[in-house]
Amino acid sequence: MKSIVDRFLLLVSAEGVKMPWLEEQTGIEAKRWHTVKQRKGMRTSELETIIAIWPEYAYWLTTGQEIPDAGQISPSTKQAMRRL
Repeated sequence: MKSIVDRFLLLVSAEGVKMPWLEEQTGIEAKRWHTVKQRKGMRTSELETIIAIWPEYAYWLTTGQEIPDAGQISPSTKQAMRRL
C-alpha cells in the first residue's frame, strides 16, 4: 500500500464498511467519505476519526507497517487471526 488513502480503502473493504455507516460513526458526511474513496484526498481529522473507530490499525494506516506485539496490525493480519 502506497498511501494512507490506499490503506483506508483496503480497511473499509476488509471491514465491509459502507459510507452511510461511516457517517453515523464519525459525524462526517457520507458524501465526503465518497470523495475520499475517489482518491481526492483525506484530511487529518478524517484519519483521526478512523483511528478512533479502529485503534488497532493506527500505526498501519499512518506508516503501512505493523507492530503485532503492540497490537498494531493491518486488516489482512486481523483476517488471518480470525481464520486460526
